[in-house]
Amino acid sequence: MKTATATIAFLATTLSAVGCGSQGSGDAGASTSSGSGGGASGSGTTTPSSGGSLGGGEGGDGSIDSGSGSDGVDASDSGLDSAQPGDNGWGTPVDGGVPFSGSTGTGTVTVTHGSGAGKIGPAFAGFSFEKTHMTNGSFTGQNSAMIALLKLVGPTVLRIGADDVDACQWDPTAPPGGGAPPYSRSIGTADVDDLGAMLIAAQARVIYGVNFHTATPANSAAEAAYVATHLGASVYGFEIGNEINRYGSWATLRPTWESFATAILAAAPSAHLIGPAAGGGDALSLTTPFANNEVKESLILLTQHYYAGTANQNTGPYYVSRLLTVDPDPPTSQDGLIGTLTTTNSAAVTNKIPDGFRLGECNTFSDHGENGVSNALISALWSLDFVFTSAKYGASGVNFHGGEAGMDGTTPFYYSAITETNGVVTGVAPLFYGMLLFNLAGPGQALATTAAAGNIDFTAYAIARSDGATSVVLDNKDTTNAVRATVDVGTAVASASAIYLQGPTPASLTATSGMTLAGAGITPGGRWDRNPPYALSTSGSTVSVLVPPASAALVLVH
Repeated sequence: MKTATATIAFLATTLSAVGCGSQGSGDAGASTSSGSGGGASGSGTTTPSSGGSLGGGEGGDGSIDSGSGSDGVDASDSGLDSAQPGDNGWGTPVDGGVPFSGSTGTGTVTVTHGSGAGKIGPAFAGFSFEKTHMTNGSFTGQNSAMIALLKLVGPTVLRIGADDVDACQWDPTAPPGGGAPPYSRSIGTADVDDLGAMLIAAQARVIYGVNFHTATPANSAAEAAYVATHLGASVYGFEIGNEINRYGSWATLRPTWESFATAILAAAPSAHLIGPAAGGGDALSLTTPFANNEVKESLILLTQHYYAGTANQNTGPYYVSRLLTVDPDPPTSQDGLIGTLTTTNSAAVTNKIPDGFRLGECNTFSDHGENGVSNALISALWSLDFVFTSAKYGASGVNFHGGEAGMDGTTPFYYSAITETNGVVTGVAPLFYGMLLFNLAGPGQALATTAAAGNIDFTAYAIARSDGATSVVLDNKDTTNAVRATVDVGTAVASASAIYLQGPTPASLTATSGMTLAGAGITPGGRWDRNPPYALSTSGSTVSVLVPPASAALVLVH
């Protein structure tokens, strides 16, 4: 791997130094809201604020400054990883408003400054991949499409592991992978070097998984040693195995896990450990005792998994209904989102885990997603509720899982934000649009926010940004009615503008194509030729925003 010292130092400054402390329980207030705005890119490099955060912990606001932007956004050369609403890339607002004529209800949104609902750092929303993604030829420094897409929603944290991690063995001499399935399960130095080149180009970091179930401690430690040496500051930490609770209770697994940890730290003494990559529903049975037992200087982050359900067990309308609610399960259920977040946050706070916890593998429905739902507009609108709720209840980040057919079996990955065939990027799914809107809204301090629009399924979230602006995200999941929302941000408003995430007309939550953000789609090569934001009418501390059916608005308020 070609080592770029300056870039490594940049990554260390931007991301490694922005450790995020675990956070207390989420604010008891109503659901947060976030705003809309124009989505262009800056062309400068990221510059971390002092005490920034990788995610939602208390380490700082994670703000980043940015240079000037361009109207045509190509993340491969524009440095969009640093773009935010409020920099020059936001664009000059235009009059006219979002096009819509039809049934419209009224709504109210109230943002309470000074009442927090979680911290959102610059790398809050990331990606999770199967370990065999390292052998399909896509994780290389030459994959301009993958690099551009990662930068578009960057800076970001990748997690490599999942089910395939416990089937992959370290073989230093293994040739680099590529081509069609079946993908090799032998990881060699060439694969690691390629990954390192991509991470530097994308300005990303990695949670790197090693085999727990079918490898020896010595074999996994040798892999970790090579990774630590050759990827340097691009490595966030090492995760040992995936959902190891399937192999037994933590009490029985603990001696084996600790033998792997001991071997890794002996081979790479400066390495950080991350875990336990607990399966959905296992925050109490695995994550909690794991955190209690493994509190050491080397353990910097807890990882817990979450899915809103399991695919292929019901019909499409059932799955859509599961995504219309922030948490369709009782708040104390360990299978539910809030129950999972509350339990995991408690484990992180009690044991003073430095970077708190991430939902290190998550998405709509497990078993690779539900076709026609997980790859549809509803997944993008759901993702906004999901990330803000995760922040509210203490998460420092989330990693949306994905892959392609031939990884973890033969079933296609319907929920992947980035779609691929034989290691070649073919496009982005609706989920990616949700991730980009969220990225443009922050980082900063999420604010307690209430939203009401009668019987319309309408949620809202807000972020106090470090540049003094407020981002508000308005999420309308009703397919018939628009919402004319009066947003009270609690402080005098000088100006406001908005961009929109929308699907095709007529509105459909199950549309799988025709997505736009700021009036433009995203190409497989990572180009986003977005339009300027719409100017909004303001009065005192309020902003009037029209949110069409089945759409989300990002509002930037000054």
